[in-house]
Amino acid sequence: MLEAVLDRARQGRAQAEEDLFELLAIPSVSALPEHRHDCRLAADWLVERLKGMGMFAELIEVEPEGQPVVMAEWLGHDSGPTLTIYGHYDVQPPDPLEEWTSPPFQPTIRDGVVYARGADDNKGQHLAGLKAAEHWFAAGRPPLNLRFLIEGEEEVGGRSLPAYVRANADRLSTDYLFIADGSFAAPGQPELVTALRGMLYTEIEVTGPRVDLHSGIFGGIAPNPFNSLAHILCGLKDREGRILIPGFYDDVEPPSSEELEGWASLGIDEEQQKRLMGVDELPGEPGFSLLERKWARPTLDVHGVMGGFTGAGSKTVIPARARAKVSMRLVPNQQPAKVLAQLGEAVARLATPGTRAQVFELNSALPVRIDTSHPGIEPARRAFAAAYGRSPVLVREGGSVPVTVDFQQALGTHLLVTGFGLPDDGLHSPNERMSLDQYHRGTEMVIHLMDELARAES
Repeated sequence: MLEAVLDRARQGRAQAEEDLFELLAIPSVSALPEHRHDCRLAADWLVERLKGMGMFAELIEVEPEGQPVVMAEWLGHDSGPTLTIYGHYDVQPPDPLEEWTSPPFQPTIRDGVVYARGADDNKGQHLAGLKAAEHWFAAGRPPLNLRFLIEGEEEVGGRSLPAYVRANADRLSTDYLFIADGSFAAPGQPELVTALRGMLYTEIEVTGPRVDLHSGIFGGIAPNPFNSLAHILCGLKDREGRILIPGFYDDVEPPSSEELEGWASLGIDEEQQKRLMGVDELPGEPGFSLLERKWARPTLDVHGVMGGFTGAGSKTVIPARARAKVSMRLVPNQQPAKVLAQLGEAVARLATPGTRAQVFELNSALPVRIDTSHPGIEPARRAFAAAYGRSPVLVREGGSVPVTVDFQQALGTHLLVTGFGLPDDGLHSPNERMSLDQYHRGTEMVIHLMDELARAES
């Protein structure tokens, strides 16, 4: 039956693209309240497609203010493995809009690539899995039991899916959990992930005067929260990229020599990365290789600074408060709660006289270590080789998929973490894109994976 399913996938590529474009046109931006209804539209769209192929599917309301979880399953085999496929239907805000060549929610094809917000992260990737299931059902039935868990809060660190998974762990028991929410290690080179960095996302608020003050009348004696915030941010990280928070690196788990040897074989060099990002220099911690800094070292980055006067023209005001959004990517063994306490102490110490500084946690996720000796790894290798003509390499991933920890701890399942995107797909950036060839081959990879996992258990 495998060949019949693959033939259906190849004959149905035009329809698969239409479905992708329809989903991409829904502006399901979870971070913006005005798109709350759009997020639900995307969830409804997925439920209808999953029901249409013959699966039981429903929306699960978990958090009153959250987005619903799409849950679908087909348990038609009395024996054999169960595969759960994860994805997220929410996307990042598209700003800055003026930098998009075509509108972010008007999917546009150029040179075999679709440009739209969410094309890679993550609609194109989880839709590849959905289409794979659809082709199996159309040809008869899947060779194993299937479940989909697709959330709408991944981009905002939401708790709906983690809470649902932990509350329903027995009911959601699964042999394998497949996450495609990343990219190839390099063009033409698929990957399987051995570790994901965690996340601590914070807001630092500095307050000073009771109200905004005239800088001519009070300048020179008034504490300035923006000046204080600048000192704080500079004091958290030096010019060479070392994070200066006391104790920050104490729990960092370094990569093994085997991992480093494997990464060196990828041929990813600094010139490639410079071209990819459009920069002239690659800063980072001295003494660590490019891929160590990218995958295995913790980070600290400023994402936004707010307060004071930012309109056109001039206004000589000393602001009453200033804020900055700051995140840290954490690596195995680091704990968000411990790092938050370390950050809070450092921020309080660095604040200048007359100002008060506080740190607020916005969201966090533990780093993840993934077992790569489990029985699903070889089937995944064979599936990639069949679909893309090349076996995957084992790498760490610099990004975070927060719910992975909940899958790991609550379900105790075998994780398969990978991605079908390419390194230059522009996730979270203007002109996000996905190669349609990668999308279609991703569908074929999941078709093969279902077959290979079923055969491995027979």
